[in-house]
Amino acid sequence: MLAEMLKDLIMGISIKTHKMLWGRSGNKCAICRTDLFEDITETDDYSILGEEAHIIAREKNGPRGKSSLTGEERDKYSNLILLCQKHHKIIDDHEEQYPVEKLIEIKTEHIKWVQSSLNTADVQKQRDDETYATYIEEFINLAGIEVWENWSSFVLSSGQPQISKEQYQNLKKLNEYILSRIWPRRYANLEFGFHNFRRIVNDFIEVFSKFIDKTDDEFYDTEKFYKREYHLEQKEYDRLGAKYDYHVDLVQDLMCELTRACNYLIQQIRYTISPSFRTKEGLLLITTGPGMDFKWTTVRLEYAEKEVEQVSYKGLRDFMTSRETSYHFGNGVSEDYFLSDKLKEIMWE
Repeated sequence: MLAEMLKDLIMGISIKTHKMLWGRSGNKCAICRTDLFEDITETDDYSILGEEAHIIAREKNGPRGKSSLTGEERDKYSNLILLCQKHHKIIDDHEEQYPVEKLIEIKTEHIKWVQSSLNTADVQKQRDDETYATYIEEFINLAGIEVWENWSSFVLSSGQPQISKEQYQNLKKLNEYILSRIWPRRYANLEFGFHNFRRIVNDFIEVFSKFIDKTDDEFYDTEKFYKREYHLEQKEYDRLGAKYDYHVDLVQDLMCELTRACNYLIQQIRYTISPSFRTKEGLLLITTGPGMDFKWTTVRLEYAEKEVEQVSYKGLRDFMTSRETSYHFGNGVSEDYFLSDKLKEIMWE
């Protein structure tokens, strides 16, 4: 279900395809070779003057659209050519002069020209950027970025955090995926963003798993362990109830920290790999509630500081205290969560 929803949302030109097309085209129109980026100011994003034109149209009734290619295949690198706005309009208005074969020839010759103009450093940068783009796409998929507010709202629902089994397994896969990558070491803050996110994911999974109910077919619920035994004395019932509330708050606070870390990573992707990344969608939001007033609250969470040392996740024990300085649900340190500290330290090395 989640995979199908993600597929519908993600369909289009991927980050990696975007990076391949622009980088291998030298940020120039394949016909007139005009530069397709214009840097307005030091603080603004690039003004994008180029267009990612389809050789075989995305729609079957579009220019050169009659083809057996699937919708997904039409958005692949092999079916795209980078053009200025003027030449994009010309090839679509005069498709008889620009058939598929002609456009492929133009693209091929242009890329050969770009490659002959590049130095070794430029070639290596392009390779590194494409590697990062591959990692980013897998991150977007496994982290559920496109449906973040949806799946996180179940974690943040009042009283009993829950997560779909599919998303839970995807987070576990993402944890291992990031840990096992071979990093180009070109963009330090971008790589920090990945590692910082992974550390929080690792603790989120471990904490959520401490009291997990797996009886539902689609979701993992937080077990209401204070109800395991009946006829408890009121004092013991209250103690277990307070322990449960602490656990719920900690799970939800880690979800908030995940959102901050993810928004930091989104910003780093924009700074280094794709200036237009999530320009339309913006940063991630979370929805919490319902509260005592039976209303839901939408919140935007970011790190207040920008320096790596200031935003770095330093482990669960530190987080139990530091969470109080920003939007949070709980507070205080519980020793119940540190039985596997040594194992965790080995994983982090």
